[in-house]
Amino acid sequence: MKPSVYYRGREQTYLKHLFLEQYLETVAYHIGYTHKEFVYVDCFAGPWRAADEELGDTSIRIALDRLNSVQKGLAQRQKKPVIRAIFVEESPAAFATLEKMLKQHSGAVQAKAFPGTFEDNIPRIVDEIGSIFTFFFVDPTGWTGFAMDNLRPILQRNHGEVMINFMYDSINRFLNYKSKSNEKSLDRCFGTGSWRAIREVPDRESAMVNLYEEQVRVTGGFPYVTSTRILKPLHERAYFHLIYATRNPKGVEKFRDVEQKVVAVQEKVRATAQRERREQRTGQAEMDFASDVPSTALLDERSGQLQKAEARVLALLQEGPLRFEKLQPLVLKLPLVRAADLNKILGQMRQEGHIVIDGFRPKDRVPKPGYVVRLADLK
Repeated sequence: MKPSVYYRGREQTYLKHLFLEQYLETVAYHIGYTHKEFVYVDCFAGPWRAADEELGDTSIRIALDRLNSVQKGLAQRQKKPVIRAIFVEESPAAFATLEKMLKQHSGAVQAKAFPGTFEDNIPRIVDEIGSIFTFFFVDPTGWTGFAMDNLRPILQRNHGEVMINFMYDSINRFLNYKSKSNEKSLDRCFGTGSWRAIREVPDRESAMVNLYEEQVRVTGGFPYVTSTRILKPLHERAYFHLIYATRNPKGVEKFRDVEQKVVAVQEKVRATAQRERREQRTGQAEMDFASDVPSTALLDERSGQLQKAEARVLALLQEGPLRFEKLQPLVLKLPLVRAADLNKILGQMRQEGHIVIDGFRPKDRVPKPGYVVRLADLK
């Protein structure tokens, strides 16, 4: 993947591509190690706005490079799964570039390009992949072209995961625009008309993301749907949220691991973008004090999420005891909350006598699968 300098002025795309690269490698390696086939589908492929002549700053090249790397790594372990990639693109000009790219592609990954809209291609995609485990990357330029009802055949597949770029900033700007065409478009996006109530709530961002996550969960029957927030480069506001749906509790943990890496990079990328903007305005160069110390805004956000995590643990246990492996993904669905955070919360609550962890032994440092977590006053 190209360094962030290739993404100047579109730093949010760099962070999105970094997240895709990191998570795609994780899921492809895991599935390739245990399955005979793996498919990756880029539903809005492009390429768009590439600054690199070799298109190294596009999701297409990033995915192909990462999948080929995974295939080589698996071969070294005597694993030889078939790894395929499908790229869908509506624009004739972009599709011509895409086809040219794939013809020049060298590697073991089998790549195909489907012309036309993603929605029109859904039956073809479903027929092509059959029951093979598939990772879908739904990355539109707005909020059209992937209506919730049309996504249903993909979301309801038992073998696969989905990552959707929920364009919060775009949707928020049009949320109060009460034209029939706009409202019908949002109805299709959310798969419900209940988004209208969000116009009146103080925290529209959380309400919007929560509603969309719930619609994905219900439509696909997913036990786990979560998200991560990508900020605007120059402002303390969200640009979009990456919505992630999986049927595997370990997927939530891996998603949070990638989030931790990307959030650290986001801090540095945004600090650089803001410094360069100040230099443009003032005409004076500044020292680059890039640091690994998280910003106050990030620390505050994480603190709030950790408080929610502790409250969620108590709320879940009030409904009855839970095995640790069942409790963990339900808490890690909260953004910025990691496995180590949950272990620390449980350790503190156990020490203070609020909970009991059945099976916990003196030599144990953290809970393990099979251990049962319950409130201390429950017998």
